[in-house]
Amino acid sequence: MNLSNQSTEKTTVATVPIRNIWLLLLYASDLYQTLGEQQRVQLENNPEDLIKLVAKLYCQAVGKRLMRSLSCGYQQHTQVLNRVRGKIDMLVTARQQLLEKGRIQCHFDNLTIDTPKNRYIHAAAHALLLQLQDKMLIRQCQKIITRFTALKIGQSTHYDYLTDYFDQSGKQDKTLLTLCRLIFNLAIPTELAGIHQVEQVEKNDHWLRHLFEKAVAGFCRANLNSNDWKISTGKRLYWQQQQASSGIKNFLPNMQTDLIIEHRSCNHRLIIDTKCTSIHHQSRHKNKAFKSSHIYQLYAYLRSQENAADPLSCNTTGMLLYPVINDTINEYVTIQNHQFRFCTIDLSQESSLIRKNLLNLLCHCRCG
Repeated sequence: MNLSNQSTEKTTVATVPIRNIWLLLLYASDLYQTLGEQQRVQLENNPEDLIKLVAKLYCQAVGKRLMRSLSCGYQQHTQVLNRVRGKIDMLVTARQQLLEKGRIQCHFDNLTIDTPKNRYIHAAAHALLLQLQDKMLIRQCQKIITRFTALKIGQSTHYDYLTDYFDQSGKQDKTLLTLCRLIFNLAIPTELAGIHQVEQVEKNDHWLRHLFEKAVAGFCRANLNSNDWKISTGKRLYWQQQQASSGIKNFLPNMQTDLIIEHRSCNHRLIIDTKCTSIHHQSRHKNKAFKSSHIYQLYAYLRSQENAADPLSCNTTGMLLYPVINDTINEYVTIQNHQFRFCTIDLSQESSLIRKNLLNLLCHCRCG
């Protein structure tokens, strides 16, 4: 399988058109949350323009960062010196008889701009060059590469945000690092000839399921008014326990929802669990039946949380949401005062229809 940036309707990942893979990436990105409504709609209709917009924002952000000077960091060095610096490595110094030569081996921290963060930012410019066709943006990326190279800053396509948790410039660089992460994510697997090769992955792999989950959450955050809606992702649910043995916590399965949205004025809660498999299967008695395990999982999310102290928990709606191709299902049933919805989003449709259908599914559940 190759990595390519061609976006043709006939090219698919797990049978999803590449154009709509771009759309999911857009929904899932932190950048999408920062755009105005008009700009979001424009990008949704032309998701292949996303890389151009990202490149413009990246070049602007890097230009501003270079004007303020790049952030510095400490790197540990080990070196034989003629004076003490940092900590002395007594073992190596004694073993190599360095003291007799007037030398000692030391471990010390050195202040440098060749940090993992700056290498990550530098590598993003190289990644952009392979994806851009706009000559002006290409020249801007080349200038950035020249500047970073002159400063002797290396490249890295991976960056651990936790290592720089206490970096004072972290807040300033947040948008820039978000753009860099999106740049690297925009290399989409296709089966056309591309610029890189990766191993073949399963067509219903974890990557697409995780992308769909993040895309739905990102779409909700950007398109549902925060004054009217409360949105939670990855919330852990706990079993209501009265009496329990000392070791039961080691065996009870964890419950973690993909997405919970609440409409404030309607006092209504919706739990959404996204899947990336077929919505139905063939059972013993039916050609097409919803999957029991998915229903049981949603049932547990709803019934296990019922609590008189939390009125919304007693009539919460649950939704199983599946990405499909050339199919539309929107069924519901009320079971023990909870509405269960079984819904699909057809990812073979135009982006405007995907947007409209997503909004309809979310808002249809409002006020029950």
